[in-house]
Amino acid sequence: MRESIVAQSTMYQGDINNFAYANAAGVTAPFFSMRKLRLIYNELTGSEQFEYHTFDDFKHQVLNSVAPQLELNKWQAIAARR
Repeated sequence: MRESIVAQSTMYQGDINNFAYANAAGVTAPFFSMRKLRLIYNELTGSEQFEYHTFDDFKHQVLNSVAPQLELNKWQAIAARR
């Protein structure tokens, strides 16, 4: 029983060390703002050419893209031009 606990604790120790290393190296997880997504959607809904009729469709498309933050930035740039 004790051996399995030790094995599990060493397994998680590696994850903690990787997380600490990533933070020390300046690598952080990107922050994604749902509020910002909603604001961009609200700006774009007034346009007849906007293809998403519901916020859920738009959110699904952005969050399922390869790089959601870049996709959000793309839509933000489009909204700024209108």
